[in-house]
Amino acid sequence: MTKTIDFDQFRKERKKEGITIKAFGEDIELLPSPPLSSVLNIIEMQEEGGVEELPAKQVKKSLQAMIGEEQFDNLIEKGMTVEESEWLITELWNKYNGKDDEQDDTKNAQPSPSQKNGDS
Repeated sequence: MTKTIDFDQFRKERKKEGITIKAFGEDIELLPSPPLSSVLNIIEMQEEGGVEELPAKQVKKSLQAMIGEEQFDNLIEKGMTVEESEWLITELWNKYNGKDDEQDDTKNAQPSPSQKNGDS
């Protein structure tokens, strides 16, 4: 008799909550677990010097894999900066790895340029 591993059943039974990104007044719903391609990109980046020193090409590939190409393009059109994209990928990586789940979601929020300058 053949033993079967039912991957489809495993996927159906998962009950983890996804992650929501709040950006530019919109909610972007993500899967409960990141796509494998984004994880492999981040592991490669860590081996090459850490997530803090993200090459732009890897940031793009990883974010596109995590949030989808359409959502990525939408964030760019709305003005996401390089610094913000690096922050976002680091935050997503931490959330997916269960880091700071018990901390306030606004802990790492950075002030907008208008908040820094006092503009309204």
